[in-house]
Amino acid sequence: MINDIRIHLAIIMYMGGCLALMIYNAVVIYNKKNSDKNMQKNTKKWVAAISQELNISNGVTTYSQKHQKQLTRRLTHVEQLIAFSNALNFFKYEQGIYFYEKYMGMLVQSDVFHALAVAYKEKKNEERAYFAYFVSQHPQVVKTTTGICESTIDTMVSYIEASDIYCRVNVLKALCIVGELHGITNVLQFFSDKFHFIHHKLLAEDLFNFSGDKEVLALHLWEKYKDWNDNVMLGVITFITLFSSEFKSAFLPVLQNQRTSAKIRLAIIRYYKEYRFDMAQPILIEYLNQTDNYDFAAEAASALGAYPGYNTTMALIAALKSDNWYVQYNTTSSLVALKGMNVSEVTI
Repeated sequence: MINDIRIHLAIIMYMGGCLALMIYNAVVIYNKKNSDKNMQKNTKKWVAAISQELNISNGVTTYSQKHQKQLTRRLTHVEQLIAFSNALNFFKYEQGIYFYEKYMGMLVQSDVFHALAVAYKEKKNEERAYFAYFVSQHPQVVKTTTGICESTIDTMVSYIEASDIYCRVNVLKALCIVGELHGITNVLQFFSDKFHFIHHKLLAEDLFNFSGDKEVLALHLWEKYKDWNDNVMLGVITFITLFSSEFKSAFLPVLQNQRTSAKIRLAIIRYYKEYRFDMAQPILIEYLNQTDNYDFAAEAASALGAYPGYNTTMALIAALKSDNWYVQYNTTSSLVALKGMNVSEVTI
């Protein structure tokens, strides 16, 4: 009898849980539909407001104080900022780039977005993150008639102090797309000082989006080599490896220095695989011959595939006897790439 009661109670509780889950899903779907409708409605309102400012019908452009106040008041709400971004994208991708650029040029005449940047500093993390994302999509909003608005950039940099990785990455990405070297440096300094980990490939990808002269950025960042932690510098070296062959001489003494961290030296070895530098060949052979760190030997074996010559071939043949399969594999691949022998001739 007691067991029957327990079984019935379990069934009732299970059915109650299923019913609660169904109700919850229904509420979520309903709210989502309402949210989508409101977003579409707000986007249309912004399209209408922008069209009025552009006065598309007669080709005359104006920028009213009323519209400026509207931007300042409404865009402090993230839902309105999203709708505003959607409206800008409508002009950018559907109406033609001319109207988008014309309107963005009008925004440059005001300091609306500096005030908004300050307002979003007091918002929740995800809202600050979206403002940074918005800037990355429409970088003109942080510019003035004389260039980039430094006060707006400084405000955005301050976002990273009490934020999660999502916000921090969005801020860095926005600054790179804007092309603001000073702000980028400050963000990377923060990452280094506070030991905040962001994967080096993600850092490199964001830095590669830099809209200014990438060589200038790379030189500036490399000057910080001894000031920043290994993770940040690993991102910088990976960024440089994506496009520049101008650091062959600068990287060599760092590779030769045994006190340089293993991660940095491995990244530089990969750099010399992409950009052949004859002065690096004997050093790469030294790393290939290391038996106390197979990571170095494996990367060096791979890099030497770009360095044809007798010394390279002999060093690689000797490395075929390595106890590490990864070294053997990379050595074989490099020998084949160098056409020193056919695959069938490679023996261990």
